[in-house]
Amino acid sequence: MSHITETAGAPHRGADPARAETSEPAPGDPLGVLIDHLRDHPRVDAAVFLVVDPDTEAIEPAAAWFSTPTLRVALEAAIDRRYDPGRPGLVEAALRHVGPLFLPVVEAWESAPALRERIEAQLGPADGREAWATLSQASVIGCPVRTYMGQAMGVLLVAAAEAESAFGIGDLDTVGVLADLGALAQNRSNMLAAEAGRTREELLLKRAAEGTAGSLEIRDVEIQAVEHSLRVVEADHAALTRVGERSSRLSTTASTGDQPARGETVIDPAVVAEVVRSQQTTVAASAPAAVHVPIQIGRRLFGVLSVVRIESDAFQSREVELIEAVARMSAAAMANALDFARERRLADALTRGFVPASPPAVPGFDTGFLYEPAERQVAGGDLFGAWQLPGGEVAVLVGDVAGKGVATAALSSMARFFIEARSWDSTDPAQTLAQAGTMLSGRLPGDTFVTAALGVLDRRGRLRYANAGHLRPLVLRAGGDLREAGGAGLPLGIYPSPEYENHELELGPGDLLLIFTDGLVEARRDGELLGYDRLGEIVRDAASRTEDVSELVRLIHQDALGWSGGLSDDVVLLAVRRTT
Repeated sequence: MSHITETAGAPHRGADPARAETSEPAPGDPLGVLIDHLRDHPRVDAAVFLVVDPDTEAIEPAAAWFSTPTLRVALEAAIDRRYDPGRPGLVEAALRHVGPLFLPVVEAWESAPALRERIEAQLGPADGREAWATLSQASVIGCPVRTYMGQAMGVLLVAAAEAESAFGIGDLDTVGVLADLGALAQNRSNMLAAEAGRTREELLLKRAAEGTAGSLEIRDVEIQAVEHSLRVVEADHAALTRVGERSSRLSTTASTGDQPARGETVIDPAVVAEVVRSQQTTVAASAPAAVHVPIQIGRRLFGVLSVVRIESDAFQSREVELIEAVARMSAAAMANALDFARERRLADALTRGFVPASPPAVPGFDTGFLYEPAERQVAGGDLFGAWQLPGGEVAVLVGDVAGKGVATAALSSMARFFIEARSWDSTDPAQTLAQAGTMLSGRLPGDTFVTAALGVLDRRGRLRYANAGHLRPLVLRAGGDLREAGGAGLPLGIYPSPEYENHELELGPGDLLLIFTDGLVEARRDGELLGYDRLGEIVRDAASRTEDVSELVRLIHQDALGWSGGLSDDVVLLAVRRTT
């Protein structure tokens, strides 16, 4: 096997720039662009695009990138051989699969012993063992790259060398889409010399891929799908018909181009229904000429993409292929958007079940509350609330569980429930946190903990509070003095029998207490943290602009957002000001 040519570019994490061997790809090389995209993936440590010619039993490298020389040696040794469907190998195994070959850990693969033997035979015992030590713990996805007729033309191999960045099931669709794009790119590159028009196709498909993948909102993806399908073939009308997730009901959710006169239709619903049933592309040559393509990943069918020419010529085979390519891109984007929406609904249900619509009214106090999830995140781990206790006191809680997504939201809800439940038996914040910490220590994952600041406010303006590893609250006195409230302790869930200390704080008329999560103070601009000092300035400025506490927390969040340009984590702000 010839030495693999690497694409040039900035080194990936873990790479050794001094030892990296790269060569500049030809300008506009589509495979180089594909590898560049994979190199930017946070978990990919190697990407290899191999062209397979079964007729001559050859495996030829087309483009590749490796984060380290050691990983390069290991992978080259694993694929440096003739193509032989009868022998176990990464390339052959990937081509045998209907879908991508997924090896969470290479060492656990049934063909791993044979692969190790071949590597050691090729490199020698010492070097072979070193190469195998690297490859055996790697996570690998091998996705077959096929022509539009289904003929094998190559394999896209990606690897993650570190256990903490191992691939998951969710990465299969991403690599599969990139493999499809690689197939398109390779086919086009073979014809660029003869057909200059292919340059336009590449640009349009690239824009289609970027457009459909640019949002996690299903409505945006649907609009991008019809608009780009119309552009790639210069048709008159395009529409997307969705298949109901819980029923077979069909509905047009997006359309563009020339609209038919009222009462007329250019898309036959019966033809669309047949495409849903057969899950096969249908081409109608007679006027109006139409192409109907199922939008699907594997057996998961999302809908049908229909493109129509009302009075023009029928669609050529290449044009049908382009529409199918847009449909594949759209399928991946729709899958991501729908999965994101589903997780967001579940996480929202978990979170909102414990989120107060507004803090309870406390005689003698004004309260303000703000919860703002991070942009494009399903859910975070912030836990918060305010509730009235049987004796008339009011409990206030702000805390955090590290992480994002549904699992973290569930842990956050559990912690919030335990703390509130224990507070009904005791108005002692330290004791409440200690008891909740005992319950959480046996239920949280080993690498997870919960920070929490819990206070109990009485009618006289006295606040008793305890801190379990959370950020220190801020106190802004009526006279303008700003300081951090004292108190510290270990987060909940670390020890089965934690102990915490109560602290007392007297709030006089006009004094303000502000409790918040780290999404605020850890906001960044050009790598610089917002921090406590800058937050203090923002709090003072906001307090000088309004006396309304609800407006105050909104202004604080708005100013922090304006300083950073965007917050990457959830933000909770809970403010209490004594009025009398």
